[in-house]
Amino acid sequence: MPFDHAAASRLLEKKLADITKKTVLPAPMLALVAAAARAQLEARAQETVTIDASDLEDVERVLRGAPMLPRDAFPLDMARGAAFFDDLTRLVGASEPHLAEAMAVIRADREAGVLDLPKAFSRFTAGDDAFFAAYGEKTPSAPRLLSFLVQAALTPRLAAVAEAVYAHFPDNRTWNFGQCPVCGSPPFMARLVGKVGARHLTCSFCQLEYRAKRLMCPYCGEEEHKLLEVFTAPDEPGYAVHVCLRCNNYIKTTDFRELDRPSLPALDDLESLPLDLAARNQGFTRPVLSAWGF
Repeated sequence: MPFDHAAASRLLEKKLADITKKTVLPAPMLALVAAAARAQLEARAQETVTIDASDLEDVERVLRGAPMLPRDAFPLDMARGAAFFDDLTRLVGASEPHLAEAMAVIRADREAGVLDLPKAFSRFTAGDDAFFAAYGEKTPSAPRLLSFLVQAALTPRLAAVAEAVYAHFPDNRTWNFGQCPVCGSPPFMARLVGKVGARHLTCSFCQLEYRAKRLMCPYCGEEEHKLLEVFTAPDEPGYAVHVCLRCNNYIKTTDFRELDRPSLPALDDLESLPLDLAARNQGFTRPVLSAWGF
């Protein structure tokens, strides 16, 4: 199915208007995320990806849990990614002083050849967050800035590839695992959709949304209901935190079916930040970052 830019744009603007009414995020951060999200939408509209089924894992192995296309095998467009990275740096450079300060360090390192952008891209696709954590020591005013820029720059391409790959997933078969069927990465958000409340998970790497089991920890696969608990917060209607007592991880779930509110996982995640604090205060962790690299 072709990417519907108009529909995606309407949904994004509705979600941004909705989240702006809340005071969870500082206004400068929200403004930067909004600008980046709009830029990603335009970049996504420019991506056209064709995937040959012969390049993908055997279907029977996939149905046993193997990824259709491992994340380090995703075909990237380095030139387009670099150009979009530069576009994003201009957005950051015009933002808050502490971000502009960190941006100046990144820009200087790139010009001096100290920061190799293709290497940074490859470290992200390899899931090497230690690389970004180490670089963050050079930009203490914004230690996750490089991670944010790289992830934001690659996301439109990754999403396009994931959708093209997932189109080859057999319609008559069921996915029984928590990790992404395309790249094998864990999800960062869940949401309930439709009358039956089907559980959809969103991948932390390629942002594919896929259907998964309703009663299951997406991180360790636990299905014993006594080990799976849920809590909510009165100030965060439509959101819940699902925790696993086996692996001690949590995932937030969006359920807007009766609230008539727009849902975009990458922004739902930011809107519900108070629930992350509540979960962590109870000793639970989320083993993945947000869709923004922090």
